This record gives sequence, C-alpha cells and structure tokens, in this order.
Amino acid sequence: MRLLVALTVLGLAAHSRAALAAWPDDISLSSLPSASGDLICDNTAGDNPDLPSCYETVVREMGVAIANKGWAPADSLGVNGFELGVSNTIAFITTADFGDVGPWDAVHENQEPRQTLWIPRIQARKGLPFSVDVGGQLGWVATSRQTVFGGYARWSPIEGYRQGPDIALQAGYAGYVGNSQLELGVMDFSGTISYTLPFGSLLNINSASFAPYAGGGKLWIHAKPRVSAEEAEDYGVYEVSGFKKSPVYDATDPSFNPWVVHGGFRLVSRSFEFKLSTSWAPKVMPTLNVGMGFTY
Repeated sequence: MRLLVALTVLGLAAHSRAALAAWPDDISLSSLPSASGDLICDNTAGDNPDLPSCYETVVREMGVAIANKGWAPADSLGVNGFELGVSNTIAFITTADFGDVGPWDAVHENQEPRQTLWIPRIQARKGLPFSVDVGGQLGWVATSRQTVFGGYARWSPIEGYRQGPDIALQAGYAGYVGNSQLELGVMDFSGTISYTLPFGSLLNINSASFAPYAGGGKLWIHAKPRVSAEEAEDYGVYEVSGFKKSPVYDATDPSFNPWVVHGGFRLVSRSFEFKLSTSWAPKVMPTLNVGMGFTY
C-alpha cells in the first residue's frame, strides 16, 4: 500500500509541474468563435449539425467530473464516526488527434488544454443516527482559477449483516465556482452495494478490512453562460439543463441527465484508509478516483 500511495503522490507532483506552463487553464466561452483548425466539434450555435457541439461537450464532461462520486462502501460511520481525507479525480475528457481541434481546445485561449482534468479535493464525512451520513467536498480544478464544492447525504437501510451485503442510497449536489463566464452545477442520486471483509496479522485479531463496492445512479447537469445576450449569440452558447421542469430541458437530448455506474474498493488499517474507484457515464466519459485519509 505504501508503494501505491507514493506512486500516486509522485504522479500528482509530476503532472502539476508539467501543467503549470498552461496556467491559467480556465474555460473561456469567449474563445469559441475564434477556434480554428480541423474541428471535431461545432464551435458555433449549430451551424454544422453533423458535429457535436463543443460547448455542450465541455459542459457535460465538466458536470460528470465535478459531481459527487460513489466514494465509499455502503456501510455508515455510526453516530460517533468521522472521516477526513484527500482525494484526486482524474477525468478522461474528449481530446482530438494530433493536428485536430477538440471541444476543450475550443474553450481555451491558446487551444492547448491539458489532456485530462485533475481535481484534487479535501473531503469530510460525519455519521449521524439511524445509519445516516452527511459529507462535503472542496476541490480545485488543477491549474485553473476555478474551485469545486459539494455536499451529500447517505442512508444505509441495510448494513452490518454478515450473511449479506450492505446497501446505501446517496443524494447530493456539486457546483463549479469561480468562472466569470460559466455557471454550472450537478445533482446526483445513486445506490451502492458492498461487503466488508475483515482481516488481521494476528489470529482472531482483525485490525484491517477490505471492502469492494459497486453501484450506479443518475446525474442532473445544469449550466448557464454568464455573458450578455449579445455575447451568448456571438459565442454560440446557451442555457442547458437535465431537469425536466426546467424551461430549457430538451426531451430529445437526455445527455444532460446521464446514468453513471461506479465501482471500487476501500482498504482500512486501524484508522488509516485508502480508496480507489472508477465511475463511467456512458457516452460522456470515465473518471478515476484515488483517495486516502483517516476514519474514527
């Protein structure tokens, strides 16, 4: 485990040094009209219906990247439990082949974005009565001036039975903060199933556990440009929403209300824990999530 943790930290440090040259790596809607080259997406307001929208692709992928993840097995912390840790989400965004211009190229002034999104976060979770947990996250979209915040509540109606798995339900919201041209948020609802396997170095003394888990759910993504009506028309951007009650909801395009599946494991040794998980929103993108911390 120590080797895996060391490699994770070294990888983050190496990536950060390489990416600092592109600072600041902000989403710039005003760059869309001037995006040039061999485009693999439409950087205007639907002038080329044969290509996917650059703007919509970026919104969908950023929404999936910042959303609360299925970060833990389905067992609750208990009324006295508390968890604090750090994590990193690596989002595999849509990139273009060499010489082509993709959606993330189109929303960057120099058309040279990073090939993946990295979002380091601080996370905390507190146990409450009746198998309920509440948690929150605060993160940074690496090498940009934008941050991420989120909160969620989890309920584990079935847990603690050695004859069967634990089951939890989670609902939450996450927001993208600090971009002067784009407002974006995403609501999540998911279910998780897991089973905890205790083990230890001494006979009949279990000081560690391994808990694999898997689950799935849905996201509701909403985005609104923070520009004037004239600028929005010039940039080819507009409000989009995955909420059916929103006036801008498009029933023919469910991509702002994607399904998400997740799976991973948690290793606990006394109070230290290590987590590794992946999530995938079909037709949008996958993410890889690595975290470590302490649980009490």
